Amino acid sequence: MNDNKISTGLKGLDTILMGGYPAACPTLLKGGPGTGKTVFSLGFAHAQLQQGASAVIATCDESPERLVGYMDRFGMAGSQHLASGKLVLLDFRPNLSETVVGEYDLSPILLRISHAVENSDAAILVIDSLQNLLLGLGVTEPRKEILELFDWIREKEVTTLVTMSASLDNQPHSLLEEYAVDCVIHLSQNLDNQLMTRYLRVLKMRGSAHGSNSYPFSLNHRGVSLLPITATRLEDAMELQRISTGIPRIDSMLGDEGYYKGASLMISGRSGSGKTIFASTMLNQVLQQGEKAIYVSFEESEGDLKRNLQSVGIGLSGYLDSGQLLIHSGRAIEMGLEDHLITILNLVENESPQILVLDPVSALMDMGSSRMVKMLMIRFISHIKLAGTTLVLTELLPDASADYSDLAISSLVDTWFKLRQVESNGELNRLINVVKSRGSKTSNQIKEFTIGDSGILLEDPYIGEGEVVVGSARITRIKQEQEEAERKRYELIQIEQALSTLQATYESKQKVLGAEFESERSELMRKITELKRQAGQVLEQRDAMRDARE
Repeated sequence: MNDNKISTGLKGLDTILMGGYPAACPTLLKGGPGTGKTVFSLGFAHAQLQQGASAVIATCDESPERLVGYMDRFGMAGSQHLASGKLVLLDFRPNLSETVVGEYDLSPILLRISHAVENSDAAILVIDSLQNLLLGLGVTEPRKEILELFDWIREKEVTTLVTMSASLDNQPHSLLEEYAVDCVIHLSQNLDNQLMTRYLRVLKMRGSAHGSNSYPFSLNHRGVSLLPITATRLEDAMELQRISTGIPRIDSMLGDEGYYKGASLMISGRSGSGKTIFASTMLNQVLQQGEKAIYVSFEESEGDLKRNLQSVGIGLSGYLDSGQLLIHSGRAIEMGLEDHLITILNLVENESPQILVLDPVSALMDMGSSRMVKMLMIRFISHIKLAGTTLVLTELLPDASADYSDLAISSLVDTWFKLRQVESNGELNRLINVVKSRGSKTSNQIKEFTIGDSGILLEDPYIGEGEVVVGSARITRIKQEQEEAERKRYELIQIEQALSTLQATYESKQKVLGAEFESERSELMRKITELKRQAGQVLEQRDAMRDARE
């Protein structure tokens, strides 16, 4: 943190101001009624009191008792700080029944503040608010007094936060205080679609760079929630660890390894396609590994979500009871888009979950145009990735969308699943495919899945010639294939048996023919031998007769 700055007490505001409020200088916090000026100033005082420093608050609007009560309700331990003597409250509320006579002099006010600062050794001073401080003393043209006050603050080198109501006109004289201070922060309220959103903008900061956007913030039971969801730099760390989706066949569609830890995933589909169950299965897998998780639902209450997921074998009650799982439910129309995202980012920052499910992100379309949602989602996804949290978004596709996304944020996520419902033979059957998954080998196949008591079960669809058959038609085709295969096997057995019979007949005939051949051969050989013998005898007789004549 810059040595010339002091923490505002809000991490997000410190980031915007590149360290905090300028030290030993006046900062002006300007805004209309209800923009949170007092809460900002009390939070600043509380942050310094927590660090062991002292603080002086000069109240010109509310009674000291009410301010302490506000601090207690916001968890800022106002009564405790007051009792310790570290917190000093000065009551400068105007008494409008009194009449100021003569020339106005700011010196008594400054003397009283100076005395309180010196006696308490206070590091910071809060003046709430400037116009009431001057109004109560009858100052109508407070140029000299404003300059005198801010010069005194710089001379005393006390870090000061001054609140002031925004001017109802745009006259130049109403901007003097902005020129006289070192840092000016404007707070405003915008009403859009009947929903109010508060914004903060740093108008100037002398001698220092600062964030230049309008930053949404919200007021809640803890005070101010301000997270500058404006980062668009691609600085998230590279993760190599893979996480199972909880569905082995889905993991196999992602290269047999699952998704990368800290990745952003989106599951798109029409109503009833199984988006919530898919997202909850992934969340349940992380919970089973002992990690923390947050489920943000814009459509179901916590009780409904638990009951509905229990019917498919996903039990969340134990994780909720142990605090391992946090379910945040609420209708999208309850607050503005920026307030929703700030609330979710606060949950992530406080709980540090392994996985965050946003179901469905398309509900935020009710809060603004698709372009506005996309602009904020770019920053939101970047912020979540920087936190190292896996983000799972579900997107509801309109029935008339032909399964095309209207949200236009698919390019922002790392992995995109698309769920479809195909009507055939009087049935609605569910299909899933991986549209993309950065850094992973992905399957180009379409898988059919069913939802039962044990959750999601994937099946390979029947792939025919130029068609994909699912549902009962797939079962019928498979049965027909099995019957055809059985018929072929029977025909094969018949042919094999005929071939075996033919072989046996052939071998039997060969034996008979062999025997007949040997018999006839033997007979012929016997005749040959006999004829040879007889021929020999004839020759012998001839020779004998010849010999006898001689």
